[in-house]
Amino acid sequence: MFRFHSRRGFLKKAIAVILCSALGRRFSAFAGVRPRKELKEVQSHVYRAVNGGPGRNIEKLIELMGGVETIIGDSDIVLIKPNVQWWNQGCPNLLAVYTFIQLIMKRPGGFHGEVIIAENCHRGREPSNSGGWGADFERNASMAGVANYKELTAKIKSEFGDRFSVIHWIDVKYGANRVCSPHDGVGYVYCDGSNGAPLLSMDNGLAGENRRSVIMTYPIFKTDRGTIVDFKNGVWKDGRYTDQPLRFINFAALNHHSEYCGATSALKNYLGVTDLSGGPDPYSDGKLTGDFYNFHSFPFDKWSSGPRPGMIGAEIGFFMRTIRKADLNITSAEWTGLASRTELPAAKTRAVLASTDPVALDYHATKYILYPNSSIAFHDPDNLQGPLYHDLKRCSEATGDAFDESRVEIVSWDFSKSRRQRDDELVIKGECDWGGNARTLLKYALFRWFPGIAKFF
Repeated sequence: MFRFHSRRGFLKKAIAVILCSALGRRFSAFAGVRPRKELKEVQSHVYRAVNGGPGRNIEKLIELMGGVETIIGDSDIVLIKPNVQWWNQGCPNLLAVYTFIQLIMKRPGGFHGEVIIAENCHRGREPSNSGGWGADFERNASMAGVANYKELTAKIKSEFGDRFSVIHWIDVKYGANRVCSPHDGVGYVYCDGSNGAPLLSMDNGLAGENRRSVIMTYPIFKTDRGTIVDFKNGVWKDGRYTDQPLRFINFAALNHHSEYCGATSALKNYLGVTDLSGGPDPYSDGKLTGDFYNFHSFPFDKWSSGPRPGMIGAEIGFFMRTIRKADLNITSAEWTGLASRTELPAAKTRAVLASTDPVALDYHATKYILYPNSSIAFHDPDNLQGPLYHDLKRCSEATGDAFDESRVEIVSWDFSKSRRQRDDELVIKGECDWGGNARTLLKYALFRWFPGIAKFF
């Protein structure tokens, strides 16, 4: 079913559909999703709940995993990192995040710890009114009277007081302090080997002008209760690290990103933990310190692919191995963006997924949800010419996570059928809202049939 927002929008959509249809018949057709590989040896699990709405999906998802008490302890510090740089489908669904926090706070056996929502959306010194914090959602909120993350977190704060905190990590270039340990206060640690900080760096393996190296960065911050959290080393109190568990929840959305990156989901959400001072372009600074690039300028040439494929996956895998890897990755796919993180077209795919394995999760989400709805070749993680294949492969090589779906068991509940799904039922085709934005519709058409041209629009 198609929905149109106005007569003008209908005309724009009609022009785009005619263009797509004509080009599609002449040049290309959707090849379809390759059949799922037969399960051989279980290394990882991906859990899904579909067609229940974001709240019910989250509740069922956690139930399938054994209950929230098997994931979160009664005194844990729980750090939830959503991607809030964008809004609408570019953010995790508001109700999904709210429901997950409710489950933690009301866990069987009680909860005496803290829950934190933290994010670096790289939008200046005062990001609390920008991106998904301040922009009102046109879709993907699913909560009456709550239109963005600022309103969502205010609601949670009113319910749970200092048991809940919101932290805006800020890049050093916008005013954050550069620190080496909690002794120095809050800020970002640059792992360049100076002033007592460890040296944690990697390069792209190339020589000459194409050689680039990157260092790991991570935040140290304080909650509303006064708890000091070192993202890498844990909770700090009275001049030492304690044994209070820190649980890191990587809470992502699922969207088209670009021809050079493919998709935004669990892996790319790690960029919002790191400091991106220096900007995105390696040819216009892009440096954090010395000759070390940041997490965006290292793998890419600003808004295009860099000198070696797979480097965003490699650096994120190195980060997971040397700094911290999420205890759980959750992907909210109530809406999935097909050509933009904020604008239509988008498909209402009505799914929530989770795994302790981010590679398996991103592979599954892009293959069985994003790609079937967009039909765009570089959204296919099995496409050897696309960025996703190389990024997932390189991350898998760094972490040991499962890039081979024959080693991943899928546990999926479908509310529309009131039963678990079979392997031949895993593809999700959502209702697509095409909107009326002629530019985005044209961009979608070009991404599908002429991706090399689309980057100029």
